[in-house]
Amino acid sequence: MGMCDRIEIYCNILKVNLRRQYPWPALAAVALLVITKLLFNLNALEGAAVAQPLEMLMIWIGPALLVPVFLPEQNPELRDVVRARQTSYLQVCVLRILYASLTVIALTLVFTGLMKADESQVLPYHVWGSICSALLLGAVGLAAAGLSGNAAGGFMVCMLYYLASYGMDRRLGCLSLLSMSKGQMSGKGWQLLAAVVLVLAALAVMRRRKQI
Repeated sequence: MGMCDRIEIYCNILKVNLRRQYPWPALAAVALLVITKLLFNLNALEGAAVAQPLEMLMIWIGPALLVPVFLPEQNPELRDVVRARQTSYLQVCVLRILYASLTVIALTLVFTGLMKADESQVLPYHVWGSICSALLLGAVGLAAAGLSGNAAGGFMVCMLYYLASYGMDRRLGCLSLLSMSKGQMSGKGWQLLAAVVLVLAALAVMRRRKQI
């Protein structure tokens, strides 16, 4: 199969997934953006206050977009049909993870842009840190949903991790989701690394179990 044929296949897969799998998670993520804008006063925030709307609510766009990656094929019979196709189910999942992650980045940029428009002192690190935390929280949920075969379980694990960031902030160290809200302006890169490792490990285990 030539390169052009492969590109055409991936483009067709992308079109189908953007039409059938993507809309509801994307709408949920956009709804979170709107709710955060309504619940928080974004006018002229400074210092740690800038991070509060980002870390307390906006990071949930990660789970909203990443946890449902395996949702369409939770039915084992449907999963077997998908796995029988020429393009592997693993490649489809990786494609979904990529466009979900890009959406996390895009929505974070939009929201921080709105904050800047309201004269909040948003620094590049706030943008970077929010993206890293959203992707880590999403990766935790994705791994839990994929390994358990249950999207609801993925969201539950996300909530437990989020609550742990409140109660065990010091023990979690750089993996605390709320570090910027408490004045810490370093360590978010480790969260991005943890997110990548977690996703790859989950996919590897699922591949070994023949879930994908």
